[in-house]
Amino acid sequence: MKVKLLNSAMMPNEGIYVLKRITKEQFCKELIEAYQQNRLESYIGYQDNIDLIAKWTGVIIPFSRETASTEDGDVLLIMKLKKRMGDPSMKGKLMFSDEDFEFFKAEYKTLKEEI
Repeated sequence: MKVKLLNSAMMPNEGIYVLKRITKEQFCKELIEAYQQNRLESYIGYQDNIDLIAKWTGVIIPFSRETASTEDGDVLLIMKLKKRMGDPSMKGKLMFSDEDFEFFKAEYKTLKEEI
């Protein structure tokens, strides 16, 4: 089981996802635990997010524009902006704070039968 770090709530594979809102503190705690256990895979492609994670946890994660995928039992830790940016050309040019994000944890299971 891996812990996938994402900056959006997305479903990269068909299957069953259970999504729950968590606090920033819970997000940071689980991120640190996954990092220490060498189970963390980052799919964060925005430097602002990486900088905030480092500030909150002391964990330096790599910049990644890779496409995320999931396997049975994976956990997704998600930090997403509370609202869409009005001007997409401003990505990477704005300063964000804790209050700009909401945090989620999702559990993934493969789909074993037809719905």
